[in-house]
Amino acid sequence: MNDLNDFRNKIDEIDNNIVKLLLERFAVVKEIAKYKKEHGLDVLQKAREAEVLKKIAVQINDEEYTEYILKIYSEIFDASKSLQREII
Repeated sequence: MNDLNDFRNKIDEIDNNIVKLLLERFAVVKEIAKYKKEHGLDVLQKAREAEVLKKIAVQINDEEYTEYILKIYSEIFDASKSLQREII
């Protein structure tokens, strides 16, 4: 039977993976910011955000989590735009 520590260890493992992926994502965001700066593009790309959210929503198999996952992505987008603005 699982105890609370087993669940917490699993969460720690998942968090480690999330951090690695976010670091990878933000490295790409930096490259996107450089591209946008060089080509005079705006940081805000509403159509792209909507496209990404739509793709993510389709991947969510359990509707119970859709709202929460989309909120997390909204925060990721906000952080990404902040990083881009700092670079641009």
